[in-house]
Amino acid sequence: MKRQQSLIAIGLLLATSIVAFGNSPREEKQRSHLQRLRTKAAREMHLTPLDRAYLDAISLLERGNTCGEFFGGVASSQVLDNFAVTLQNGLINDSRIGLVMSGRYTHFFDAQTGISYRLFAKAEINNIGPFYKSKVRPEDPFVPDVGSFRPNTRAARALILLHELAHLIRGRDGVWLIPDDGGKPELSHRNTMTVESRCGEEIRAL
Repeated sequence: MKRQQSLIAIGLLLATSIVAFGNSPREEKQRSHLQRLRTKAAREMHLTPLDRAYLDAISLLERGNTCGEFFGGVASSQVLDNFAVTLQNGLINDSRIGLVMSGRYTHFFDAQTGISYRLFAKAEINNIGPFYKSKVRPEDPFVPDVGSFRPNTRAARALILLHELAHLIRGRDGVWLIPDDGGKPELSHRNTMTVESRCGEEIRAL
């Protein structure tokens, strides 16, 4: 038993080291920014749409509600933090796409909380997708709703982050909370509705 506990502790230490020492200077700067957002100093900061979406998602995960329970409780906020530091804005030539994670992923397990998750090499928010844009003029490209929420709204942005978070966290049954849906719009929509069914009420109350 002691040997098993030691191996778990070593595995956790290695995972923590990867997060701590594998970050780029940009990611370290972003991590400091996220930490500041969660202090009283945030009241005097100009919040970007991503800042607000992050704070909204964190608040839902830490309230002990149906949404937080779906993601595994308060420990899921740690996963959101580690995911958020990797986020970058970029141009994806498809206005239907809000955010894309790609590349190889690394698996992590926190022995203290029991949460198991992965992080992809790249996570990119689409500058012309529903996180930031909506169709305003006739000549604008079509931008879909995000679940039941209009694109380029506070609710839509929170749901987009939570959708991606559900791809990252492994449930107690050993599978990801929602299945991979890259390149499958219908499955992506079903996944979004799955997350909304657990978090929609709380999102509407933001």
